[in-house]
Amino acid sequence: MNNGLADSDGEAAHPMASNPAQTNLAISWEDSRARHRDILHVGNFRTDSVAVSIPGDLAQRMRSLNTGEAFSTHAEAGQITGTWSVSRLVEYPPSAFDHQPVRGLGVQPRVGRFYPQGLFAGAEEIAGEPSLPARITCMHGETMEVDLNHPLSRYPIDLELRIDALLPESNRRSGPIGDPLHALLQYPGMAAPLLSGEYTDFGDRDEGLSRTDSAADGIFYQIPRLVQHLDSRALETISSLYAEILPAGAEVLDLMGSHDSHLAASSPRSLTVLGMNITELEVNSLADQRLVHDLNTSPATSLRSEAFDAVVCTASIEYLVNPAAVIAEVRRVLRHGGVFAVTFSNRWFPTKAIRIWSELHDFERLGMVTQWLHSAGFTGLKTLSSRGWPRPADDIYAQQIALSDPVFAVSGYKPSD
Repeated sequence: MNNGLADSDGEAAHPMASNPAQTNLAISWEDSRARHRDILHVGNFRTDSVAVSIPGDLAQRMRSLNTGEAFSTHAEAGQITGTWSVSRLVEYPPSAFDHQPVRGLGVQPRVGRFYPQGLFAGAEEIAGEPSLPARITCMHGETMEVDLNHPLSRYPIDLELRIDALLPESNRRSGPIGDPLHALLQYPGMAAPLLSGEYTDFGDRDEGLSRTDSAADGIFYQIPRLVQHLDSRALETISSLYAEILPAGAEVLDLMGSHDSHLAASSPRSLTVLGMNITELEVNSLADQRLVHDLNTSPATSLRSEAFDAVVCTASIEYLVNPAAVIAEVRRVLRHGGVFAVTFSNRWFPTKAIRIWSELHDFERLGMVTQWLHSAGFTGLKTLSSRGWPRPADDIYAQQIALSDPVFAVSGYKPSD
């Protein structure tokens, strides 16, 4: 079927050769710690905007798709991103790191962390966009080694494209100009661990776990907030993810929960909600048990060991001042084989989030939370990112913010034995 489009010679033309489209681009890849899936919605996709470096006849295959159709292709490591090269491993003195690009904002170089290439002052090897990520791979004496290769250049990638809708030809002259494949690939690799298998020094200890507002959380949460903190499109993604991950008939704990546990698409047998405000918890219609508890005062809870099949934590992980202790508690209350799912976005209360959270890139936050779960012994780790969707028209910020809140997720399992 070709939608009845025809070229100048009267022969049927490929739909996307004539029309841009609303599409979902996705990549799947795997590192030594986790399997990743990253999705980018492109509201005005044009095949002529895709980088020429895509593998094989990918662009031609794109042009043959109709609404509702999809295809996938496999790319070997470096085939899309450029091959990893030792020549892109460069040594700099620490003095070359422009740690204070903005007055009053100091950034400390740390092993395993990514930084914009533009922060490495006077680096002759850096060309193009100064915002591209570079990773400090080691520091010794008076030098630091910096990897300027693409963060995904070492990993094979499965690329998918699905057509949501073909758009009128007039859309070819409107919408953002750029390479959507580049936008999809540029940052997800920042979630990967160091290749040596060592842990990244995110700065998630001591001062990094402090907060601007150090007053008791009970004061901050004493007034109920019966509102959603993310837009409806983002919450739909989270609800669908939980429905996919949680087993049917599960006994579930909603950690740091409130009036909505985002389990409408799931079918839990029971739901326990642990939060900070009793009014919010009482409004949660799915809850069977409600527990007011401050995890930042005491990570240990009164919950029974191995009481739950699943634990979810939605848009709250960034507020924990002792995440390792809380995640250890999650493992204690989970049954063997139980799943822990963490979701977050790029919106939070700045004064109550841990300091390091605001310093990290979105995908570094994803890598840090993955590292937390890995350190606690969770296995079968998976991550998800979903971004680029239009903001719902009825959202209160629709006139100010064009895109829906991005969603980032990490899940893992308590070992069965």
